[in-house]
Amino acid sequence: MPGILPLKRLKCWKRCSVANKISEIGEFGLIDRIKKTAEKNPKNSRVLLGIGDDAALLKLSPGKICAATTDTMVEGVHFDLRYTPFFDLGYKAMASNLSDIAAMGGNPLLALITLSLPAKTSVKQIDQLYAGMQALAKKHRVVIAGGDTVKSRELSITLALLGECDPKNTGLRSGARPGDAVLVTGDLGGSQAGLDLLKTTLRQGVRHTQPGSSGQEIRNPKSKLARKHLRPEPRVAEAKLLASRFKLHGMIDISDGLASELHHLSKVSKVGIIIDQKALPVAAQTIVIAKMLERDPQKYCLYGGEEYELLFTLPPREALKARALIHKQGTACSIIGQVVKGSRVSIIAQNGKREKLTNRGYTHF
Repeated sequence: MPGILPLKRLKCWKRCSVANKISEIGEFGLIDRIKKTAEKNPKNSRVLLGIGDDAALLKLSPGKICAATTDTMVEGVHFDLRYTPFFDLGYKAMASNLSDIAAMGGNPLLALITLSLPAKTSVKQIDQLYAGMQALAKKHRVVIAGGDTVKSRELSITLALLGECDPKNTGLRSGARPGDAVLVTGDLGGSQAGLDLLKTTLRQGVRHTQPGSSGQEIRNPKSKLARKHLRPEPRVAEAKLLASRFKLHGMIDISDGLASELHHLSKVSKVGIIIDQKALPVAAQTIVIAKMLERDPQKYCLYGGEEYELLFTLPPREALKARALIHKQGTACSIIGQVVKGSRVSIIAQNGKREKLTNRGYTHF
């Protein structure tokens, strides 16, 4: 009869509507569900075609070049679902890629997402994962334009991000020059302190609570540091401001730790760098938690990863102007050292002695 579903289709519809796991709706059911996220995509005239075809289509602005990055997060290596809500996992996956585009002084435009999923993963968890990614993508007018889904033994997320840069003013690791000041946005050490705090809370038997559908709250007694680790804020706006007002010199984002990124700048730019330990921006709460956990807050600052702050160099006068502009935008910014001739990365310790800064940070192998 017209208007009535055939019995076979009706059973399928009922089964899919109450499905709890992705194994119940299948790959194409999952893809159809993901397509609905396209309805929440921000409007971006550069993205001509998103989800629904064999490839997305992206139009660059006149005179711009494409910036492309990708990053993978694997369960048990990059995150632990015992204290990482799916909303925050999605948010962080998007943040790490946005931070890479920001470090080039670029404007992010389009994201492609590949999910490797165990069949037991619930539909609600995937909804939350995409909600987290979409929340940050919308903030920066990034369109989630497709990707891939595959079955796997553990959960992993690979996110590729495309953007555009000015070919005449791109932030590069090779751009640091002797005489430049070294600057960093935000404060450092909070992400590692937050991770240690989450692990300690887990060992004490307090399981991290999954947030509601809006993902607005991280329910943890020390939520500020937990947020710094689980839901970092990439410095896209700050990088775009720098690119619009200054000729960019050296620039990199802090994903593997300040010390490691300083060594990257030094090696690629073929310069030496001296930083002042007293000038390092360590938040008061990070110091408090470090003492509570019997850790060294300076080590958190120097060697803690996943900060997603900008580390950059500019001539001294421009550095002062840049610091003031970023402060005016509501983000902390500190001058922590200078670029010199040579190849050594050094730190002036609290006692005034200059010491070699150990090249240590997060590394997979």
